Amino acid sequence: MVEYKPNWLFKFKHINTCYPTLFRKIKVDYNERERVTTYDSDFIDIDWIKNGNKKLLILCHGLEGSSKSKYIQAHAKYFSERNWDIIALNYRGCTGENLKPYAYHGGMIEDLKLVVEKKGKNYEEIVIGGFSLGGNIVLKYLGTEKLPNNLICGFAVSPPCDFISSNNRINSPENKVYCKRFLTKLKIKCQRKYDSHKEWHNLIDIEKIKNAKNIEEFDEAYTGKFFGFNGARDYYQKVSSKQNIVDIPVPTYILTPLDDPMMGEGCYPFEESQKNKNITFEAPKYGGHVGFSSFKNYPYVLEESIYNFVKMVKKL
Repeated sequence: MVEYKPNWLFKFKHINTCYPTLFRKIKVDYNERERVTTYDSDFIDIDWIKNGNKKLLILCHGLEGSSKSKYIQAHAKYFSERNWDIIALNYRGCTGENLKPYAYHGGMIEDLKLVVEKKGKNYEEIVIGGFSLGGNIVLKYLGTEKLPNNLICGFAVSPPCDFISSNNRINSPENKVYCKRFLTKLKIKCQRKYDSHKEWHNLIDIEKIKNAKNIEEFDEAYTGKFFGFNGARDYYQKVSSKQNIVDIPVPTYILTPLDDPMMGEGCYPFEESQKNKNITFEAPKYGGHVGFSSFKNYPYVLEESIYNFVKMVKKL
């Protein structure tokens, strides 16, 4: 389905991965921001492109991304130009604040479920899609929840559907830059929470967080603690969506390039996809991590391929 023939430069997986973030020029104008109260009296901010269409695309970003992430803006722009309304989620804390000492994790489907059911109920058709960590959230939601009748399909790009495999790969020496970038942003957020809320000092082990040398140590000190997991490895095992792919009841497109530098062998659900006729899984030779880069800023093959999948579903 995806036909990606990259320039020779983008055959280098790290260049393909980093190029859009650093150099892609794309901007979409969201016309409304809405603050949505969550089940536990926290909130998430969602950004809309609301033009009175009957179809809605809901987009979920990756770790420490936001509605401003280039891949989110690109898909919002591409679909909105084709008569879709858009909701781009910002996970808790990803617009600068939230009300709880915890934020989000890679299997936290409750906030997505809330948005789908409350904000999508008046649309004739809903599509949900996620990228990287957001892709895992989408697959987890699709494979574990009772879906509304107007949700017609989903997609996930580079989902770390086996968190242990992905974590092992991110911790490899070649991925030191990615690990450091994620870890720095996560630590800064925790420090801000700690500094601004004295009542959380007995909840947040800031020294253990500051001393974390990799993502797993951070998850051991913070994520696993606040979300009731028995440490990082228990968290990784329970939130991994690979185990839920066989149960997804709607057409779903999973796209993970073979050269994705953050995906371990376990993140390629060949066997699981073959067991579920609703799954279209592709693993092209090139693409990097949510990359599919091009010197042409817009559109990328990625947006076109996702849109073509949705069109195909609508014709079935």
